[in-house]
Amino acid sequence: MAIFPRNILGVYLERERLQYCCAKVSLMGISLKNPGPNMEPQGVVQGADALRRLLEGLWPNKRYDIFLALPRGLFFVREMALPPMDLEEAWVSVQNSLSVYCHLPLEDIYHDVVLSQEKEGNFRALLFYIPRKEVDPILDAFDETGKRSLLRRIVPFSLCVYSWLLLQGYSFPMKLILPAQEGSYELGVYSKEGLLYSAAWPQAQGEEAGHVILRGLKKRFEDLNGPLYVLSSQGPDGLPPSENATLKSLPSIMENLGVAPIAAALSKKRVVSLDGRPKKIKQFRAWHLLLPVSIVVFVILAFLSWVSYKDFLSVSQRVQNIESKIQAFQDKVRPLESRLKGLEESGRFYKDLESYIKERPDLYKVINEIARLVPEGTWFTHFLYEKGKITVRGTSKDALEVLNSLRKSDLFSQVKLVGSVSRNRYDSERFRIRIELKRNNSREK
Repeated sequence: MAIFPRNILGVYLERERLQYCCAKVSLMGISLKNPGPNMEPQGVVQGADALRRLLEGLWPNKRYDIFLALPRGLFFVREMALPPMDLEEAWVSVQNSLSVYCHLPLEDIYHDVVLSQEKEGNFRALLFYIPRKEVDPILDAFDETGKRSLLRRIVPFSLCVYSWLLLQGYSFPMKLILPAQEGSYELGVYSKEGLLYSAAWPQAQGEEAGHVILRGLKKRFEDLNGPLYVLSSQGPDGLPPSENATLKSLPSIMENLGVAPIAAALSKKRVVSLDGRPKKIKQFRAWHLLLPVSIVVFVILAFLSWVSYKDFLSVSQRVQNIESKIQAFQDKVRPLESRLKGLEESGRFYKDLESYIKERPDLYKVINEIARLVPEGTWFTHFLYEKGKITVRGTSKDALEVLNSLRKSDLFSQVKLVGSVSRNRYDSERFRIRIELKRNNSREK
């Protein structure tokens, strides 16, 4: 759950009506919340101006994350198969092929891509695009009501359903016929990686048409065994309830389609958006993990230093008290000289402890010195201090440059490479360096 409270407004929009659901996410969990003074936490707004009236009815001066889902019939979907490659290369390959796969000029559409990787390493891409004339009136409604900054994503409904299935704990693969959207049904084939296939047909053909489409997909998808479910709470083919549901406090998606975009907002997967914003791929970066870990380590070390400092002050005070008592009663307590000597030895011990604390290396200063000297793009995965020596392991574009940079410091007596230098697939060099600290590098008072 979110560390800071967050208000999410999920909206499913059709031409003549919309369904909405508002939720508050905090450390206490997920709960329904009234989005406006005269509005229920969930509901339906009728009319061609339903979105404008919803936005005008929100609480003023309150922050919302608005995720808006649109019916599948407004989108065009194209499939692409790519050989094994890096994620970035797959993304660039799809972007370069847009003009071939889209039947509309690129300047007349908004688009985004869903990438999923198969077991063999091949990529499957689903290209979603929508005419700008369908989206621009929606963006105008946000602009004219002053709520554009609240809009986070405009997403196809079937992709929101994937996020909902994940949060509800359903197992994959999953074949699902989605509820009728603006006069059409949709068949979605889902895996753990995402939406693999999407097909839409007129509502007049009934749900049975989904079985016909599915029979033609068996050669393409080897793991299509299992029943075909209908996203409905009625009938023998209805999707059964999940025992590991995360969104128990929200209404069922069968009751309110606005729950689907809320699931997209809560999902950790990349959420596509077809509203003209620059497209980004969500991928793991080392600093995404290193930064929070560094913050946690810094807080822990700061706390331990504060505790140690308090203990040090307490010990120093005790030593002073003992010395004053020894001086005051020295002439009166001659028979207790042996005990007095013990107290004097304790005093020397405390002084030695204080001297040791002052003379031990200032690791904060050393770490800051290393961070200041190393070239841009260098990061460390291992840091070990032992008896005046520091061993670091990490990666950089040029390991020799890192070595020469560290040798410039007055804090280090010797800096040398340990072992061999290798290169990873991102063209960075892996290295291990041992640093010996100068003996006069002591803690400042």
